[in-house]
Amino acid sequence: MPQDKYTLTELHDSYQAVFNSKDGERVLDHLCKIGHVNESTYVTGDPGESAHREGMRRLVLSILRFINRDAQEIYQLTQNTQYD
Repeated sequence: MPQDKYTLTELHDSYQAVFNSKDGERVLDHLCKIGHVNESTYVTGDPGESAHREGMRRLVLSILRFINRDAQEIYQLTQNTQYD
């Protein structure tokens, strides 16, 4: 399968389109929660899990930076969201 060619600007625009939609906001909120964006990633006595959580966190933070969103802004939004 050939890989699509695109510019960084086009990729940025795609991220913006996805995460600035209603569904994208919901997904971003969920990613921030499961990605430990606003909490410690350190797990006492478990360096493997700590590294795993930090990797998840860094990925979500990269998305936030790429779409010009602030983690604190997302944190405030996530405080009112509950998942079953």
